[in-house]
Amino acid sequence: MAVEDREGDVFSFLKAPRLSNVELLVRVYQERNLEIVGSQFQGKLSSVSSHLKDYGTERVRIYRHNREVELTLSLRAGAVNVYPEKDLSPSKHKTQGLSLVVAQEISCVDTQTQENLFCPKEAATWYFLTSLPIDNPEQVIRVTRFYALRWQVERFYYTLNSGALQVEKLQFDDIHTLVNALAFYSVVGWQLLALTHAIRKNSDQSAQTVFDESEVMLLQKVSSKKIVSIGEAVLALAKLIGFAPSKKPPFPGVKVLATALERFFFMKLGYLGSNGLASP
Repeated sequence: MAVEDREGDVFSFLKAPRLSNVELLVRVYQERNLEIVGSQFQGKLSSVSSHLKDYGTERVRIYRHNREVELTLSLRAGAVNVYPEKDLSPSKHKTQGLSLVVAQEISCVDTQTQENLFCPKEAATWYFLTSLPIDNPEQVIRVTRFYALRWQVERFYYTLNSGALQVEKLQFDDIHTLVNALAFYSVVGWQLLALTHAIRKNSDQSAQTVFDESEVMLLQKVSSKKIVSIGEAVLALAKLIGFAPSKKPPFPGVKVLATALERFFFMKLGYLGSNGLASP
């Protein structure tokens, strides 16, 4: 699967042959001429949406202005051919086997505070050209979800670098050590990111879905509170470094969690050692 942002909106790239096991998904923006397969419609990219089949709505989560938001998108899709530049014959050189998915933002809500952030003048419209099938709503939704994953990739990169782990400051003399370090930090970064998503998705789920029994017990001791949910465990953890919850934000981000988990790790070692529970 080749997922491209607007830098992939190049006709020669869209037209280029691909291996049978390679699919294409490109967010396009140039006002090219298109035709809808099986109809008489021909027109510019921005005018094609109303002529495509309605596939309902879908919700996706992305990051906007450093905030996680949930977008509700109205979806339209259909098979299209993209016309080439003026110096080439459309009948000979237009693309084949591509479909257009148009995702129009109709709602935007902050996932933490549930604040309505929708602004009609700034609402996003995504145009996706793809070789993936779009024969039913589930397949159209899959296209939007694949593209929305780019924000998770960017968030993972942020977590590895300035967001928490500062891997860009690592300095090693050989590539082997660097690769090993990046592999280790990638596991840590993934766990940090997974924890932040877990508390935002359902902060009432059991704390032991993430923390083991001894960790929950230690968090109860240092916070002097009974801990049942993952939300309570994370707040007790973040309190170790002075984090105070508020309406914005109610839970800590990856940077706070990274520092808190590091401190908690050494507290746990000391606690287990003093009670004769540390591993030999």
